[in-house]
Amino acid sequence: MVRDASHIGKSSDLNLKAIALRHKKTLTRTLAIALFLLVWEGAYRLGAANPLFFSGPSLIIEGLIKGFVSGSIWPHLAASGEVALLGYILSLLIGIPIGLLIGRSPMARDVLEPFIMAFYSAPTAAFLPLLIIWFGIGLGSKVILVVTGGIFVIIINTQAGVANVDRRLIEIARSFMAGELTILRTVILPSALPFILAGMRLAIGRVLIMVVVAELFASNAGVGYLIFQAGAMYDTTSIFIGVIILSLTGVAANSALRALERRLMPWADGNSQ
Repeated sequence: MVRDASHIGKSSDLNLKAIALRHKKTLTRTLAIALFLLVWEGAYRLGAANPLFFSGPSLIIEGLIKGFVSGSIWPHLAASGEVALLGYILSLLIGIPIGLLIGRSPMARDVLEPFIMAFYSAPTAAFLPLLIIWFGIGLGSKVILVVTGGIFVIIINTQAGVANVDRRLIEIARSFMAGELTILRTVILPSALPFILAGMRLAIGRVLIMVVVAELFASNAGVGYLIFQAGAMYDTTSIFIGVIILSLTGVAANSALRALERRLMPWADGNSQ
């Protein structure tokens, strides 16, 4: 009983320390962001830069509020959100199985890896004119471009996760007559999960970039289209609004994946940032 009580006490202390550390990180980051915005606003109001080419946080926040209240920004968010979500989900549904396959099969790796590395190394935006010729200016070409932006990061990270699985665990599972599907479910996926989640987080940025690229040239709505139109009119405030929307989307998606990571891998919570 004494040992159990001691163990529970130590576990509670560790949980309290983890919570305190998380709150400290949140406070530090909040203060850093607040200081950055204050310096930015001060520089703008003191005229440190030409207002034609610059904007201040107060104007950007005011523009954001007006856009949401008037409803003018909602169609752009809906258009970009649809493309980003479809492209991201397809990247996961296609990329993770391919990564598992080439991680487990030397033959599949030898066949597919040269193509994967070639497409990953190529500038993805260069495929947009070809996709427009093939699929037209519509949802299909934009989603496919987004998929090409996010899928290869997921494939490569998944493959790396499978390659780092402890082979002894696989051999132990086989010694108990476990089949390939059982090994995949109970050994490979749990071991590769940190790499897969890292790939999912990295893919967020590439997906958002490809959404903007697609909307610059093949859309009449969306955050990328909004940025392009604002740039043509030298409307720096609207440009910043579009950029901040994309940045906040990326931060929110990354935070959601962090929460998922803590849920699926609570033992790694102490190392999360």
